[in-house]
Amino acid sequence: MKATRRRAVAVAAAVWIVGLAACRVPERVKAGAGADASADASADAGADADADAREDAGAPAERAYGPFEEAFEGKRKVYYVIPRHPGKGRLIANLHGVCNPPGYACGYWVEAASKAGFLVCPEGNSHCGPGGPPTWTEPVAKMDADLEQAIRVVDAAHPGEMVREGSVLTGFSLGAYAAVQIARNHPGRWPYLVLNEADVPLDVAQLRAAGVRAVALLAGENGSQVAGERRTAERLAKQGFPARLWVMKGAGHYYSGDIDALMAEAIAFVLAAPDVTDVRSDAGVADAAR
Repeated sequence: MKATRRRAVAVAAAVWIVGLAACRVPERVKAGAGADASADASADAGADADADAREDAGAPAERAYGPFEEAFEGKRKVYYVIPRHPGKGRLIANLHGVCNPPGYACGYWVEAASKAGFLVCPEGNSHCGPGGPPTWTEPVAKMDADLEQAIRVVDAAHPGEMVREGSVLTGFSLGAYAAVQIARNHPGRWPYLVLNEADVPLDVAQLRAAGVRAVALLAGENGSQVAGERRTAERLAKQGFPARLWVMKGAGHYYSGDIDALMAEAIAFVLAAPDVTDVRSDAGVADAAR
């Protein structure tokens, strides 16, 4: 795992500047920044009309779904999205990469996340230089513990809504490498994996032993991970394991412009996989790891 971790760090650190150059703050978190007042009023009126129509049709009304931030572990933040409709929602967690903030790793697929459940994205334990973006320098076991603490913070903010049965664990670059190890360490807790820009070694026997039911892989068309991820997806599929690759057109070690749609497809793919595992799950409701 140490060699794999070093490999992931080397790949991500070599290209993090490119990824950050492609990163901008999602529009939903720039409330009013340069917005046209009349356009806002028109959009609000349209949203109100849509909400009224849904209520008249008996459909549940939508709510503000984020993204939001809460403090955890001192000055660190957990970035999160809630389901757009009130009620219980599946947990979807994400671990960002090297020098890669949650606002990027999670912020570009907020729409897809809000339709699928709760998205929880903790900041890493360190930063890339003074005032730089968050990164990870701690062991996977501590990343795992930090993730669980972030989940508890979001669960406390929305008591009784988050459901851990059938949780999805996602990761970008180094975060994807860590996600696989975390899933192996907790059989059944994370039955669905969505791994972005990480040519992680995957083995059917180990995945089944971990209670993983399906894996979705995403890779930049022009990046260094796509060839390996394609081989992995093809090998797993030939062995009868639900696995599929999505290629991000025109991207390197960063997201393509249609990442929200791709993540929606990837999440739908893993959730549609049959349960062919036979392990004792240590998953449950949101406080299972307490």
